[in-house]
Amino acid sequence: MRLVSLWLSGPIRNLDRVCIASWLRLGHEVDLYSFGPVEGLPAGARLLDAREVLSPDWMEKINPLRRPELKDRQRIMNYSDLFRIALMQQGRGLWLDTDVMLFQRLEVDENRPYFAWEDRTRIGSPVFYVPHGNPMLADYERVYDSPDLMPHWLGFRRRVLKPLLWRLRGQDWSPADLGLTIYGNDAFTRLAKKHGLARYALPTRSFYAWNGKETGRFFDPAHADDFAGDARVLGLHVHWKQDPNRRPKPGSMFDRAWQEVRALVPDVPWLD
Repeated sequence: MRLVSLWLSGPIRNLDRVCIASWLRLGHEVDLYSFGPVEGLPAGARLLDAREVLSPDWMEKINPLRRPELKDRQRIMNYSDLFRIALMQQGRGLWLDTDVMLFQRLEVDENRPYFAWEDRTRIGSPVFYVPHGNPMLADYERVYDSPDLMPHWLGFRRRVLKPLLWRLRGQDWSPADLGLTIYGNDAFTRLAKKHGLARYALPTRSFYAWNGKETGRFFDPAHADDFAGDARVLGLHVHWKQDPNRRPKPGSMFDRAWQEVRALVPDVPWLD
């Protein structure tokens, strides 16, 4: 199964280059979708036009109104979540965020969902696959058909209570004001439970052994051997990236990963 991801355009951060190269080193075929030229794509990855999957016009439909200062981050995150669902609907492969480092080759049954618990309550979105034609994907069609892209799967507080209070106060709002994960983690968790897919979720340790700021350990030589010999850790979502372009500290997990894949990304402009 192909591994697929999205990079809007421009130079890829060095951390992400190393992560994508780790997928290739393990023998996966990789497609990266983009809206423009991409610099630094590891050798062997295929660059494709993201417009084939989902128009960039969708980003203009998911802008927050209450906190416009979050516009850029919000619309990119929401678009990315909708984009990965569109990939599933079109049967294009298994989604990985570009900052997911793989330690083992992924063995995926294309007829079964593939994702993991990010914590005790939520299914993670950085590693995500649902088979083409699965009923869970059809729930998104209802969102696409709604004029404001309002998700129907939200809980009572965000689906009913918050919008009611804003309307009573005469305040403008859009679904994007309801949170960063309304089309992603929150949606995936609620819909997986609704359709009986949560039973397929891998344990948290599979990809989220470190979460949040804990992933800063990836850059720290003191934690280089934390996963040594642990076959349960298939990869790591490097959520806390510090400076993703700075040269790895010798002996760190990042440094070891770089040494393993450097033939695929030989010309990296590190910040010293």
